[in-house]
Amino acid sequence: MLRSHLVSVCLGIVLLAIPLCSAAQSSSSHTVKDWERDPQIVQDFEQGRALRHAGKLAEAAAAYERVLKRAPDLAVAHLNLGLVRHDQQDYRNSTAEFARAAALDPSLHQAHLYLGIDAYLWGHNDLARQSLQAAAQYPPQAFEASYWLGLVEARQGNLRAAAESLETATHLRPKDEDALYQLQEVYLELWKSTYDRMAAANPDSFRVHQVLAEGYVQSDHWEEAKREYEEVLKQRPRLTGIHEALGDIARRQQQPAEALKEFRAELKLDPSNARVQYKIADSLVTSGNFSEAAQAARSATALDPNFGPPYYVLGRVAVHEGKSQEAIADFEKALHSGVTSELASNAHYQLYKLLLAAGRTAEANAHKAEYLRLQEAQQQRALSIARGARARE
Repeated sequence: MLRSHLVSVCLGIVLLAIPLCSAAQSSSSHTVKDWERDPQIVQDFEQGRALRHAGKLAEAAAAYERVLKRAPDLAVAHLNLGLVRHDQQDYRNSTAEFARAAALDPSLHQAHLYLGIDAYLWGHNDLARQSLQAAAQYPPQAFEASYWLGLVEARQGNLRAAAESLETATHLRPKDEDALYQLQEVYLELWKSTYDRMAAANPDSFRVHQVLAEGYVQSDHWEEAKREYEEVLKQRPRLTGIHEALGDIARRQQQPAEALKEFRAELKLDPSNARVQYKIADSLVTSGNFSEAAQAARSATALDPNFGPPYYVLGRVAVHEGKSQEAIADFEKALHSGVTSELASNAHYQLYKLLLAAGRTAEANAHKAEYLRLQEAQQQRALSIARGARARE
């Protein structure tokens, strides 16, 4: 179900070998001064680090083992030998080395993190959970620890705990693609689990049909979605949201008359819904019925004066009627009240044209620049979605 980070990348970038003199081992029988004064230990330690980075793992392991023969309680040497064993994918022995390092020096927080990661890779989930929970308490390790803890919980079917850990990881690094991917995988599994329980309880429940319809909408299977929504209405003809969903599908299929019919049916069930009033206004203005569109848009703003999209419709009506100043005011209200990126892009373009015609060149150019920026952002999102779709094929 869940694909982990490329571990070699994670440990290669995040978990660099600790410098020789980075930490005193207070619990060690060999103090820092003891082993720093031993030229053979210093030489073998530095040689082990150089050999590891050169990819000569067997030689690197031998160098660290020589260090540990002379200083068996040197936590940082166990840590570095553990990294070598990890690189060799010898997770049994890497886990043992990290555990030894953590026991010798509990303040060596990296050891807890690496122990948790390799215990997970070795399949020892309880040890992994315990170590990662400890590592997560140390801020520099919190992201990696939360990420891997999420994988541990997901592997054991603790999906809500997995989601909580991965949410923590994504809050710490909001743009980390791996963490976001794993989080959506967990939520998908939660969705599937809940759906299975619901279908088992009543396979022909209107909620089952509703969930199926929503899934079809997400995958752009419009006719299948419409069929499932119709099944919902057979069982619950007064359920709000269904006619609106059917109207949205009709708009996507460029059927404004059908969309208008569905939105009006929704409004009868939910008369105070400003969003549906706006969608009626938008369908009307698209069909060229500007007078009724303005009336519906004003009804929407009366229901919710801070809802931006109806002002965009009013701006379009004002442009049609040649009322430039009213159009400027309405498009500005739409932007100030908050609209989707597509509507914002269109509003900026309209304002650019209107302000340029009014001789307000500086303001016009500012809106033109914002329009171009939003267009570029939309294109990049479309490319990203297309790349993701190709990757899944």
